[in-house]
Amino acid sequence: MADRRSQVQVKFRGWLVAGVLALLVVQQAISASRAWVATIVALSLLLGVGYAWAKALAERVTCRRELRYGWVQVGDLLEEVFTLHNDSSWPLLWAEVVDHSNLAGYAVSRVAAANAHSEVRWSNFGECHRRGVFTLGPWELRMSDPFGFFEITQLHPEVISLLVYPPVVHLPPLNLPKGISEGEAQARQRARQWTTNAAGVRDYRPGDPQRRIHWPSTARRDRLLVKEFDLEVSGDLWVLLDLDEAVQAGEGEESTGEYGVILAASLADQMLRQGRAVGLVAYGRKRAFVSPSRGRGHLWDLLQTLALVAVGGRWPLVRVMAETGQVLRRGTTVVIITPSCDPAWPGELLPLARRDIAASVVLLDAASFGGDGNVAAIQGMLANQGVACHVIQQGFPFQHVVPLQRRGHWEFKALASGRVIAVRRPAG
Repeated sequence: MADRRSQVQVKFRGWLVAGVLALLVVQQAISASRAWVATIVALSLLLGVGYAWAKALAERVTCRRELRYGWVQVGDLLEEVFTLHNDSSWPLLWAEVVDHSNLAGYAVSRVAAANAHSEVRWSNFGECHRRGVFTLGPWELRMSDPFGFFEITQLHPEVISLLVYPPVVHLPPLNLPKGISEGEAQARQRARQWTTNAAGVRDYRPGDPQRRIHWPSTARRDRLLVKEFDLEVSGDLWVLLDLDEAVQAGEGEESTGEYGVILAASLADQMLRQGRAVGLVAYGRKRAFVSPSRGRGHLWDLLQTLALVAVGGRWPLVRVMAETGQVLRRGTTVVIITPSCDPAWPGELLPLARRDIAASVVLLDAASFGGDGNVAAIQGMLANQGVACHVIQQGFPFQHVVPLQRRGHWEFKALASGRVIAVRRPAG
């Protein structure tokens, strides 16, 4: 944040001294005395020096704050660098930085001093406790002359947006649905085209291409046999995150909503690392829908979406599953993350199964978060359908995939020879 758009305000605070000076002038007019004259001259000089000092500070003092990156994850320790430059011939006895950022738990307030024609730098650290979009700024720099007659305020209206992504953690062992192999669901139909999924052999039929003849089987059985292939499926994985306000429990970071976001982000990261295409559906305060895609770049799209979602609205899981089922293709996989113990929604998995859509459930135990719900009953219903289910309770020990760090922070090491080398550079 540069200081090019800063606005400078100078306010006079020495009204008491001005009032005393006016009274002395009146007293001198009524009853002349050298004492009054000396006092009037002294106070006038003080006001003059204070004004000249304040004018120099207002015109020649600048302050700049720098953030070398625009994103962090929950738990990271961000760093800002402030540079206070005094280009005047008067020393700056004190300057206070007053910040109006809305990043939770982040405080920038600082008092610093600078000699004439000098520069002072300091770093300010803050831990990111919550995901979302926050602002750094606007902020102010307040100064004064040594006598406190004039207050100088530099207003910096510029604002920088900071996106805090949800953390990516190591997942517990999740039982993916049966039929999953390297991210592809097993198809029940045979393909008319050549695919990589060989299912078996059958008798030769007129019109079958010779390249599909399986010669080892033909030799063993003494008749022409051709290879048959499974339908090549997309292997897409959809993460369905339940953010219905009515079924959530807990508060803040220790809530089912936040646990669900962490699990969704971590599952997306894990599946993308395996080369699968991952999509996201999350109905909360707003609808979030991200089409499946592959690659590490897609992970940031998913994390950005998850950073902005919020619990809210009335979106029963039954309704969300019915709407989402209309866009799911045959052979895809859906992982449902929910704290809902409504016995109605497991029934929506049956139409998906008929379309060869495999399902798995991550069930958040709302009771452990202080809410209500019979997790055992839902587990039983899912088990009867052959749907894998994993229960997550409050206090689950999440371990970050990437260790938490100070982004933008330098660390140095002194060698035995006396040479100093950098062992950590700022993360961009």
